[in-house]
Amino acid sequence: MANSAFGHKSTLYFLVSILMLTSGCSTIRTSHEEAMLMEASRLTKLSSAVEATVRYEPDVHTLSEAEILQQATAHDSTLLSSFQHRLLRVKVENRHALVLVCTKDGHRGLIEDAGCSAAADKHLWMSPSAPCEFTLQITEVCLSPPSPH
Repeated sequence: MANSAFGHKSTLYFLVSILMLTSGCSTIRTSHEEAMLMEASRLTKLSSAVEATVRYEPDVHTLSEAEILQQATAHDSTLLSSFQHRLLRVKVENRHALVLVCTKDGHRGLIEDAGCSAAADKHLWMSPSAPCEFTLQITEVCLSPPSPH
């Protein structure tokens, strides 16, 4: 009878340990998700600024990605500085812009956003193998090309 009681205690300790470990992991995951959602929120502000630059600057097609980002954030440097730990990419098409956030090393895509939409369009970070490549088509996200002025 004593062995049976010991076996139940061992099982109970084992189950409690597993529960504690998994609840700790879910807290980590939740804080990571929260951080990524905050980053996505900051990206929507940046991509809106890039969209405005692409829409209203006549010679934007001659600028590099970095120059577009610099010009778009000249009025508010915090838009760009909050992404210093990331690689940012810009794609311009039909006077619309996509902004892609990747890991600093350029191996993984994290978030992709079209400046013409209000919310972050694609949470690539949810896929562990998303490459640092554009996946959105501007024509699918943005209704039509804006008029030049």
